[in-house]
Amino acid sequence: MARLVAISGSGAKGPACFMIEAGAARFMLDLGYGPQPGLWPSVDSVGRIDALLLSHGHRDHAGGLSLLPKIGNPPVYATATVARMLPPEIVANTLPEQGVSEVLGVRVETGRSGHAPGGVWIHLALGNGVLYMGDYSIESMVYAYDPPPPAELVILDASYGGYETALAECQKNLDPLFDEARLLLPVPEGGRGPEIALHLVRSGRDAPYIDEAMRSALRRLANTDHASLREGVAADLARLAATAKTIDGPLGVMLASRADATAGEAARLIGQWEHAAEPGIVFTGYIPPGTPAERLTRSGRAKYLRWNVHPRLSDNAALVRSAGARTVVPAFGEARHLPAWQRAFAPARVVVNQTVEL
Repeated sequence: MARLVAISGSGAKGPACFMIEAGAARFMLDLGYGPQPGLWPSVDSVGRIDALLLSHGHRDHAGGLSLLPKIGNPPVYATATVARMLPPEIVANTLPEQGVSEVLGVRVETGRSGHAPGGVWIHLALGNGVLYMGDYSIESMVYAYDPPPPAELVILDASYGGYETALAECQKNLDPLFDEARLLLPVPEGGRGPEIALHLVRSGRDAPYIDEAMRSALRRLANTDHASLREGVAADLARLAATAKTIDGPLGVMLASRADATAGEAARLIGQWEHAAEPGIVFTGYIPPGTPAERLTRSGRAKYLRWNVHPRLSDNAALVRSAGARTVVPAFGEARHLPAWQRAFAPARVVVNQTVEL
């Protein structure tokens, strides 16, 4: 007998943290922080965890590792790419980006999730299968996606609720802005940043101006992190890393980290330009409350136009069908979308903020 407990990440946008108890073994899937400033998963009463498995290195999935002493300092499992992103005191056991491992005597299969460098979905051979998608996307032009195996229980990425707009349509909405003379896009350097850069050059536009965080990310993707990539992408990213100019004033399309402008070069540039007429500023991802991204979009100084890095509702419905799921836990989305999820995933049972027995 096994059971799933959603510690955080079910019914609201919050840090990823799920626990699976299987006999005497206790697994944790992700241990995140944010995306809102100051938001931590509540692990004080969780007790001992025997293994922590990380789906990818983004802060809302792996930014809570300072909490490890509260759960018994379990061994951490992650892909080699993600392991390189972790604090130096964390020595992670390696999960393959595509392959099979054994953790606590349980068969664990992993495959590329199409979302971030080193990002994987995680399938545990418990009961008739437990599949944790973390964050995933089937639309990325940069990151490869491997279809996962069947599973009775699927914890899927429901970040976008009932949203259905395709990435190609998002690109069409952004293209006129890309043709303007001056435009700043705060981006995650290990996510949609390389995707937007690649779209610009593949659509015949000039390469963007980039900060050092973006340049380093492009170099890593083209070299040590290339296993995460689609075919034919590494060479293009290497050229971008070598030829894209460094941001030096409000010129062209500029890509700078961090995505919510709370830190990094994006924060510095917005400090300079928030009260100027130019450049234009566009946010393309989640807008956390209490961040510069929220302040600028609310004031009208910045625009918001989404660039898909999570699945649409129809993508999730297709996943539920292909996996043969009987129970679905929509993660990272607001519970107000429950009726849409129930319709889309039927006849599977949809569970929000509940313990699931396997």
